[in-house]
Amino acid sequence: MERIGRRPPWAGGCLSLVGGGVAGYGIHRLSLAARRECRVAQEHRLSVLDWWMWEAPLTVLATAFCGLFGWALAAAVVHRAGPMVRRVVPAVVFVGVLVALALVHFSWLGTPYALGTISDGACADDNVPPWWPGWLPA
Repeated sequence: MERIGRRPPWAGGCLSLVGGGVAGYGIHRLSLAARRECRVAQEHRLSVLDWWMWEAPLTVLATAFCGLFGWALAAAVVHRAGPMVRRVVPAVVFVGVLVALALVHFSWLGTPYALGTISDGACADDNVPPWWPGWLPA
């Protein structure tokens, strides 16, 4: 027997996967801009086995799947609630997961502690760029 009026949540899942991937690319670009602003020096040239070589695709994939997992978990929890709750709660959880990942990625990879700089960077020793808001953790 087929349910009338209930569609599978494929569209929301696909949208959260693609949106998470786009956000992951933006998060990677934010961290890259911070490293370039502070002129963080890499100790060697990139190779296939180097973490920095795979940072962009790993960030995009991890952010896409973490956002999808957060959205799916919230959607499964509120699947019996009203239609407005079923739409709003997973979206809020999705955005919250992306914001948390952005802050963690920026503080971990965007501002690497104790790495040298090339010449005089515009940043202090903590490698936090001057354009980063002081009220956000870094």
